[in-house]
Formats: sequence, structure tokens, C-alpha cells
Amino acid sequence: MANQSPPASLADRFMAAWRALEACLKDRWSELEQQQSRYAIPDNAQLLRWAEQRKLLTRSAADFLDSCRHARNAYAHVSFDDYAGPVALPPEQVVLRLERVVSSLRNPARITEVAVEARTCEPSTPLREALSLMHKGDFSQVPYRHDQHGWLLVTREQVARWLEAQADEDGMALVSLGQPVVTLADDPRVGPVIPRRLPASAPLVDAVTELEAALHTPDYPLVLVTVKGRNTPVRVLAVDDLPRAYEVLGR
Repeated sequence: MANQSPPASLADRFMAAWRALEACLKDRWSELEQQQSRYAIPDNAQLLRWAEQRKLLTRSAADFLDSCRHARNAYAHVSFDDYAGPVALPPEQVVLRLERVVSSLRNPARITEVAVEARTCEPSTPLREALSLMHKGDFSQVPYRHDQHGWLLVTREQVARWLEAQADEDGMALVSLGQPVVTLADDPRVGPVIPRRLPASAPLVDAVTELEAALHTPDYPLVLVTVKGRNTPVRVLAVDDLPRAYEVLGR
């Protein structure tokens, strides 16, 4: 039987990535739990769920890695007679994703890798201009800084609620889109739309968690990425950015 070592490179890469994953998870557990002197480090299955709970891994990535854990022994090298190599070869797509996940654990992707500079308006910006900005940019919300509440959003959903609040019993409403956007936040019948905020140093997985939660809210608030300093540009991450975020995280 001929030696199968050349095609086993995928198995070699898989095992190297898996060993790196184990070492990284153990290091992070020791670093974050600070109990390595009193408690044994959990096994790999427990470490994966711990990493998911700690938001070091997305649920999808943790499930993927758990599947890899079950298949790992098939890719380990065995030797008998004149054969030395793995029992089976992992698909290249599996190896590539495993390597991406390990890379993201070693160097966690930051929110700024996906977030883009925000298009903002002023509290005094007329509603018609804010709506025009949304239409031209093909988005549904625009951030602005409120004197009392800090960063808020003017959204299409918010405008719809405002129009409904202005309507009489017959459904007729006489409104002026020349009103400033701050009018909606200050109207007790409508109220402010508060964005989810994260610092620029936040890991991308935190932003994904926030965006996934936003899918269950009326206005689908975006994540606003802020840094200290009033004149510093802000960045945004919206629900439409989830596919790109998933790709960066190795989902």
C-alpha cells in the first residue's frame, strides 16, 4: 500500500488548527476565569460552550467546532503495516473555516472591520431632508446628537408613528415635513429611538449579538460605534451588515 502522505496535507492542517484551537481556548479560560490553580481546565466540549457563553464564539461557530470535535479522531494519523496517515481526509471547506475561526480567536475581529462611517444629520435638520438622505442612501435611519439624550436615531418607522399620532379620527393629518427631526423624539406620543452603542474597541461578535437582538425590535436599531470626542466621526453597523460580519467571524 503506497504511503498516502501528500494528500494528507488537509488532515495535517486540520490537526494543526485543532491543536491551536485547544491551546487558545485553554489560554483564554485561564486568563478570564483565573482559576487554573484550583480547578482543572474543562474538557473541549465544555470549553466550547464556555467560549460561546463568554461571547468568544458565536453559536454557529461553537456548533461547527463541536462537529469538528466529533470528527477529529478520523483525521488523526495512524500507523499500521506500510501505511501512515489519517483514517479520513477532511473537506477543504471545513479546514478553511476551522482556520478562520482559530484566527478570529487569536486576533478577535473588531467592530471597526465592518462598521462604516455614519451619515448623520443635526437635530434641526428638517424631516424632509432626513427622509431624502435615507432615500438616496437606501437606508432607514439616520443618527443625530440630541442635546439631552445624546445620540438618537430618526427612522422611517418613527416618522410613521408620528404621522399616525397626528391623524384625527377620520385618519386625516396635516403635518409639515419642515419640522426638525428632534420634534419626533420630543413628542411624548412618539418618543426617541435610542441606538445600540458600542465603543470602537468592541469585538465584532458583540456587535453581531446586538444586531441579532435588534431584529426583534420595531425600528431595528443599528449599532452606533462611538469614540470619545464630540467631533470624532461615528460609525454604524446595521442589520444589512450581518452577512459581512458573519463572513469575518467565520460563520
